[in-house]
Amino acid sequence: MNAAIARVVADGPWILGPSVEAFESEFAAYLGANHVVGVGNGTDALAIAFTALDLPRGSGVLVAANEGGYAATAARLAGLVPVEVDVDEFTMVPTVEQAEAAASSAASATISALVVTHLHGEASDIRALDEWRRTRGFALIEDCAQAHGARLDGVHVGLSGDAATFSFYPTKNLGAIGDGGAIAFTDSSLAERARALRQYGWGERYRVEVAGGRNSRLDPLQAAVLSARLPFLDGRNTVRREISAAYRKAVVKSDARIHGNAETTVAHHSVIVTPQRDALAALLDSRGIQSAVHYPHTLSEMPGLEIAVGAEPSVAAGLRDRMLSLPSFPEMTDAEIAHVTDTLKEWANG
Repeated sequence: MNAAIARVVADGPWILGPSVEAFESEFAAYLGANHVVGVGNGTDALAIAFTALDLPRGSGVLVAANEGGYAATAARLAGLVPVEVDVDEFTMVPTVEQAEAAASSAASATISALVVTHLHGEASDIRALDEWRRTRGFALIEDCAQAHGARLDGVHVGLSGDAATFSFYPTKNLGAIGDGGAIAFTDSSLAERARALRQYGWGERYRVEVAGGRNSRLDPLQAAVLSARLPFLDGRNTVRREISAAYRKAVVKSDARIHGNAETTVAHHSVIVTPQRDALAALLDSRGIQSAVHYPHTLSEMPGLEIAVGAEPSVAAGLRDRMLSLPSFPEMTDAEIAHVTDTLKEWANG
């Protein structure tokens, strides 16, 4: 990684150029996507994807109530109205019935798109949702910011929709040493439109030809780091999966569950779901183990988003009060993993 950084610093260019193009090609090959466009961060990836798809300004975008506000924020940046959708208790993504209820609500704007967030590193099965949105004529954007490397039946998530977005924030499974993001497309014309949008909407230099552009270019230093780290992603995901499996085994005798599919998760977060969430968090804290809640607010609880409520997000709210993210990162030592699992066993058997 240090050699890759030194090469960019010494040789340049420092804006776009070969390092960005190389990572775009490498990441596209890894995903199995036709095109990847590097941008400044994951939020811009979503906003540029919305704009590239030419969604009507003021139209509604269905977003899951538990997605943390990222897709909803990007929708607002693109001149769209985020419409909250409840989620399934176990998959934590919307069902067709929930999406239909939100889309049909009198409180909703005219819907143009659906965002599915592969939350916590899960390879969510969205085939039914994909079929449904096609019958309604909605665009589909898959937010894969927490799901680098997640595959279902051997196929990487993000290839079902019109666009797939990624964040390379340093804590992500594939992280840079600063901000970064990318959008994957099947359609070449959409990819070219996104390339223009990330740089002011330029066609030729200094000539704005595409409306809605911004300055959001993936930095070559970050691209070089990502290229250096990409070959290690699957191995690091295996470690994350093993950590999650250890936690799953530790709580098997309790009424708690570790979220997700043990075989396909890439465990961006190792999430435990239990009615005794607060007591468990207190015990972990007393043992020097950090935990967190991802995410403590549903979208309709964030006034700055001005959400169009499609339906009461009762399932998402109930999950929010029972979820706790446990330590989950490949650098954890065996001793650290054992300390967490021993504490979980004590709690589960108590």
